[in-house]
Amino acid sequence: MLLIFARTHHLLQDKHFVRVWLTGAICNTVRWLEFLGMGMFVFQMTGSAFDVSIVAAVRLLPLFFFGPLTGAIADRVNRSRLLAGSLIFLIAIFSTLGILASLGELRLTHINIAAFLSGLVLSGEHSVRRALLGEISGVKSLAAANGLDRSTDNITLIAGPLVGGLLFQTIGLIGTCAVVCIMLGIALGLIVGVPSKPQMTDAPPVSLFFDIRQALKFALATPAILRVLITTIIFNFCVWPLWALMPIIAATQLHLDPLWTGLLMSTTGIGSLAGALCVIGYVRPRHYQSTFFFSSLLFLFAIALFSVSNSLWGSCIIFFAAGLGLSGFAILQTTIILSVSPRHTRSTIMGVVVMCIGTSPAGIASGGFLADQIGVPNALLLIALTGLIGMCLTRIIIR
Repeated sequence: MLLIFARTHHLLQDKHFVRVWLTGAICNTVRWLEFLGMGMFVFQMTGSAFDVSIVAAVRLLPLFFFGPLTGAIADRVNRSRLLAGSLIFLIAIFSTLGILASLGELRLTHINIAAFLSGLVLSGEHSVRRALLGEISGVKSLAAANGLDRSTDNITLIAGPLVGGLLFQTIGLIGTCAVVCIMLGIALGLIVGVPSKPQMTDAPPVSLFFDIRQALKFALATPAILRVLITTIIFNFCVWPLWALMPIIAATQLHLDPLWTGLLMSTTGIGSLAGALCVIGYVRPRHYQSTFFFSSLLFLFAIALFSVSNSLWGSCIIFFAAGLGLSGFAILQTTIILSVSPRHTRSTIMGVVVMCIGTSPAGIASGGFLADQIGVPNALLLIALTGLIGMCLTRIIIR
């Protein structure tokens, strides 16, 4: 712990880094709170695994189409102002959902539209915020900055589902939307005024899509980045069906109420926090690639085990192990990309990463379809085994 503190305490002395860091903490808490709450609400409304999967897929669809574009824009504008605008848009979305729910007019179509719009914001928030943290921390502190940011993400993965399950069970969807708007308002107050400058001030606006093409060309020609991108596609194709189907598994297989569902999901955050502390303190640059690979395998193996688990406490242990893998994957994904990419294209290349994450709707839709055809456990097992094979082939082929 002393080693971890020694590597991160200088970042916590920078007030601008702290404000961006806390903004990310609030946004990620809201993200998990929303994801779990909406999944439970849709399942209560329709009773369909496929409907739950479609809402999750629609939410992630903009990542694929707009990820590189928002990343390229972020290299040209003030990143903190872009984040502030994104937060205002999110407040408007959740306010509208709350109003519709209070009037008794909320329908599945409204939820899908809101999911798409929040996903549109998400397509830029990830790449913009991570690039802004890298801009503030500098290259030498990238691993520590990403590790600290990921550690906080892990805490939000503990808090988000837990708070989401508690709020949904006690005050319902309307109250949950109100709490979300308050949290986003706090985040908005934090990010306003954080200094940032465009990284490509001399580039003409007409070259925006040229910059995206150049970033893609660089990424595909760099084995370290290419491995990360392909691994990210496989990982998210397999992981998001688990998150999307989680409320259904909890209700039908483990017979849990919303609060216990949130508690189970929170064990992933506990494991992820432990994994982040290990990565920050002990993983050296020469081990980034191998740790990234084995972390990915660990999460997929955990999904396979969970598909055959009927025990709450056994599932908690499995989700803890999944959190260890998730943390190593997420921290080193960003660290490898930012350490290899030229500074002026970091947001654009992170946008390409977001585009790879945006392939996850295909996995979610496949998971929902398979769940209705062969059952949720069999669907998860098949997806996890496919992912494990794909990861190993990627490691062997791309050198």
